[in-house]
Amino acid sequence: MKQAYVYIRVSTDEQAKEGFSIDNQKRACMEYAQMYDYHVKRAFEDEGRSGRSTDRPAFQELLTVVKQKPVDAVIIYKIDRFARNVGDFSTIRKQFKEMGVKLLSVSENGDVTEGLIGNIFASVAEWESDVNGQRTRDALMQKFREGWQPTPPPIGYRSVGGERERKTCEPEPYVASIIKELFELYATGNYSVLEIQDWLADKNIVSKNATNLGHSVIHTILNNPFYHGLIRWHGQSKIGNHVPIITKDLYDTCQYVLAKHRNFLLRRRVHDFLLRGFAYCVECGQRYTAEWHIDRHKLKKRGGKIAYYHCPKRDRNGCQAPYVEMTELEKQAAERFKGMQFSQEFIDAVIRKAKEKLATSRKVSGSQKQAILNQKTALEAKRNRLEDALLDGTIDRETFKRKHTELQTRIKNLDSDIQDIEEKCSLDIDLIEEVLAFTRNIYKTFMEAPSFLKRHYLRFFYEKLMVEKKEITETIPTPIFLTLQANHAVIIRQSLLPRLDSNQEPLA
Repeated sequence: MKQAYVYIRVSTDEQAKEGFSIDNQKRACMEYAQMYDYHVKRAFEDEGRSGRSTDRPAFQELLTVVKQKPVDAVIIYKIDRFARNVGDFSTIRKQFKEMGVKLLSVSENGDVTEGLIGNIFASVAEWESDVNGQRTRDALMQKFREGWQPTPPPIGYRSVGGERERKTCEPEPYVASIIKELFELYATGNYSVLEIQDWLADKNIVSKNATNLGHSVIHTILNNPFYHGLIRWHGQSKIGNHVPIITKDLYDTCQYVLAKHRNFLLRRRVHDFLLRGFAYCVECGQRYTAEWHIDRHKLKKRGGKIAYYHCPKRDRNGCQAPYVEMTELEKQAAERFKGMQFSQEFIDAVIRKAKEKLATSRKVSGSQKQAILNQKTALEAKRNRLEDALLDGTIDRETFKRKHTELQTRIKNLDSDIQDIEEKCSLDIDLIEEVLAFTRNIYKTFMEAPSFLKRHYLRFFYEKLMVEKKEITETIPTPIFLTLQANHAVIIRQSLLPRLDSNQEPLA
């Protein structure tokens, strides 16, 4: 009996079409082989693959196997399943012909390795491919014009409704809230991307392969404007119809943190000095470093050690900036807050936003807590039925112990989830209380805050503190601080500013 291989292919877009399904193609090829007395040694299948190139796993394997173990024929469902490029088709057809292997098409009813007919069919397939490709591109552009992202939505969203280009998207309830929290955490400047990775893993947000999301994936999320409502396609951008997960302000803050991450990020250090990353040398522009000087005898009255800020180029490259004691420079930084106060309008706005935040937090946490309680109730009911079955003797002891332990573990995990939600609500209240205190008395709140929070307050107002001869002589404000000043949301009492001459220049 003559021997043959079968090759079948379906693209991603065609998988839903009944006539082009893998099973239908395979059935037709097998029936054709049986009709013409061919024994099929093996079938090669490419699912979700385009026919525009020969770079398909099963197709390449077929070509290798045909050379190693030739057969009488290769059976295909249709030429466009085999190749949609005249050049590729002609080259492979020539190779088959030289090896004495026929290329039999079910739809074209016979051998297409001979004569002009094969090239004609391949040309038609290539033309159809080009037409379909253009139709797809036109449909995707129309989808963009209508306000929808043509490509699949990013993590945190799910596709809904319609087929192919007609699909839209909506936030995925659980994942969307996690993505929003991711942006909020990163915007604080207190988390590195690596720490965000671990945090996402704890929330069970992983890749399709069940591995932690990669460093580059998290960067892509943080840089994706889709989350605040913007869609992009072929160099164009517009506000889309999808529901944003975050605000534009939160997105912009994260971009600021990303751009300034080396200076902005609160790194975990053994000795983390308050002004590290903020103090700069006027002499040479270098960022100050800090270190402890330890001498148990000379510094006995100071606990055996003293800390200094200094320019790393001190005594090098001509920089003569002197060392400045840590407490002295940090006191000067704190003094900058004495003359600051927020306007009453700004305070009222913060209170209003705090109430909105608290209401939203209560609503979300209440919904999450109720969903978990519903799950817990269902599991407890299942556990009760299992215990009744043990008492009635309708379940063996081993099965009972295994299933009962599993249910108890799941119930315990749900209790832990409820506790996490309650702790998060408590943290929200603490944060709101801290923010309100800060708006009402900047200096007092700053002085009473722990070191890590003081750094947050500093980075809210300043990008740099310029130091010359042990004195902070100039401050470089953040864009946020500049905006607040421009809108008179922050008031700085003139008595604490340097006196100016008639030309608005500081007096010596």
